[in-house]
Amino acid sequence: MSDASKPIGQGSIPGVLFRGGTSKGFFVQESVLPKPGALRDELILELFGSPDPLQVDGIGGAKSHTSKLMIVGPAERDDIDIAYTFGQVAVEDPVVDWGGNCGNLTSAVGAFAVHQGIVDAEPPAVDLTLVNTNTDTVIDQTVPVTAHGLDVYGDYAIDGVPGTGPRIPSRFREPAGGVTGALFPTGTSIERVTREGAGRDGGDLSVTCSVADVGNPCVFLRAADLGLDGTELPAGLSETPGLLDELERIRGVVCERIGLVDDASRSRGESPAVPQIAVVSEPQSYDSSVETRVSADEIDITARIVTSGTPHHAYAVTGAMCLAATASLPGTVPNEVVREGTDRSVTIGHPKGKIEIGVEVAENPARKARNERTVDNGANSRIEAVTVGRTARPLFTGEAQYRYVGGLAALAPDATN
Repeated sequence: MSDASKPIGQGSIPGVLFRGGTSKGFFVQESVLPKPGALRDELILELFGSPDPLQVDGIGGAKSHTSKLMIVGPAERDDIDIAYTFGQVAVEDPVVDWGGNCGNLTSAVGAFAVHQGIVDAEPPAVDLTLVNTNTDTVIDQTVPVTAHGLDVYGDYAIDGVPGTGPRIPSRFREPAGGVTGALFPTGTSIERVTREGAGRDGGDLSVTCSVADVGNPCVFLRAADLGLDGTELPAGLSETPGLLDELERIRGVVCERIGLVDDASRSRGESPAVPQIAVVSEPQSYDSSVETRVSADEIDITARIVTSGTPHHAYAVTGAMCLAATASLPGTVPNEVVREGTDRSVTIGHPKGKIEIGVEVAENPARKARNERTVDNGANSRIEAVTVGRTARPLFTGEAQYRYVGGLAALAPDATN
């Protein structure tokens, strides 16, 4: 390419690298991006350096929990302060998955709005109402504020993040069915997934699971049914021969069953982030990946979650929301192993410690005895809200650079100007 034919310089997108909960992502205002579509996706992949296992030529962090984008824009409703859209940027595939939400980064949406002056905020805190456009879920959020702006100092700690900060509570209103339209999108609270020749040993796959949609769709499996004890750490899950491939095949069957893909074998490429998939077991004591001891007495259920094909280093918040809600409902796999008598909140033991989720389930005279299997597609159960507390803070403010390559040449300034 001659110098005369080369684009002039690079393009740039202003934004903020933000940590929210145990995730990290690039936050931008909607006005700085092209309209939704192929050009926007191509730009995002270029910014993040995907597809590449290291994302070495972009701002991505080479892990599912650090390869995320939040687009924040004005709300179209008078009762909403902020609208936001989440994009899960695949690391090794040229895909941006818009199919769900990120609960961890949701905790930073209000903080970003305060940091950027999008909303007016007075000490000690501002109450905001958000809407996630991916799932059409409304969230009530309280963001701590000082006289100098966003407050980032406090004594609230979350497992999976060093240090402390002010607690940012987020209450997700009526979060069931945001992606699929139903609490139990397959029409039943418990079922069997089968697939010929898909087992780890080359035999047929047949496993019992629950599929629920609260915050994000998630598939829940008993750890014992997969030959696991449930306390494995991420490295142990990754090193178990054939396990992650088997989980992806199970996830693929569910993807097809709930209408996210037409062919189960195409789940990794067409819907890599949704649904999430998790293994659950009764409350157990174990050593965490950060060399702390988690006691069975301080948790209600033990769980490990896989997101975008990778065992999560802690636990995805939307997955935790879905697990806590599902564990509160009789006739589900999580309800079979959760501590009996758990009510209003569920504490989940994960690889780096624990996370507590508040659950508000509508009183229902039709609810049946614990562990009785029901087939009601959620008609007899209603999740009024789930609540989680996280911390968040901005890490870097500036511009992410991109080249005018491929379709992005359309964004290049006219070389003659």
